[in-house]
Amino acid sequence: MSEQCLIVLGMHRSGTSCLTGIIEQCGVALGEVFVENPYNKKGNRESAEIQALNDDVLGANGGAWDLPVAVNRWTAEQSNRRDEILDRFRSRSGGWWGFKDPRTLLTLPFWLEAIGQPRFIATYRHPHRVALSLRNRNRTPFEESYKLWLAYNERLVSCIDSFGFEVVDFDLEDSEYLKDVADKLRLLGLKVQTKESFFDPRLRKQSLESVEDCDLPETVSGIYQKLKAIHAAL
Repeated sequence: MSEQCLIVLGMHRSGTSCLTGIIEQCGVALGEVFVENPYNKKGNRESAEIQALNDDVLGANGGAWDLPVAVNRWTAEQSNRRDEILDRFRSRSGGWWGFKDPRTLLTLPFWLEAIGQPRFIATYRHPHRVALSLRNRNRTPFEESYKLWLAYNERLVSCIDSFGFEVVDFDLEDSEYLKDVADKLRLLGLKVQTKESFFDPRLRKQSLESVEDCDLPETVSGIYQKLKAIHAAL
């Protein structure tokens, strides 16, 4: 099998860590990643190098993970750091390799300059459950969380429109979620691990919170419904 790069996209607190842990079980090389974090007992499966580089690129454009901006410039030093990271992936992997960091939704042009034609898979979650999780982790007010959710997921919809890739719904019931992920990983050509899944429903916080009567801002609700429609069509 020829080399394939797989990038996991999605908003913070939307199931990106869970999805990335599952694809690692399917043989996708992630390099050295966090396997335990204060708010994620199995780790966020992110590279410290990639996190730091994404933060630096966002900073060079006047932004941050919680201050989304359009990324259209980066330094030669940042490009060199990126290329070194990618060269290590390519030299160590004879097949699938990839990475995940929610900031990549904001910095994607920077990565595409060097990767060319990666494959993608994405995950989304109800805006209110994301807001509850951000309040728990960062004490972020709901209004600010909704704005962040909108900024990230508008970009996600745009990426899906541009590149046409699979998306999973992190709010599905446990068995439905696992089937959704497995089906879409098989479409990518991955061999799905069925003996013991990385997924642990006990770590999916806020999943029992009702969102039936949640009054979302109109723009947020509109993008959420777009993602639901994209998911239903796949």
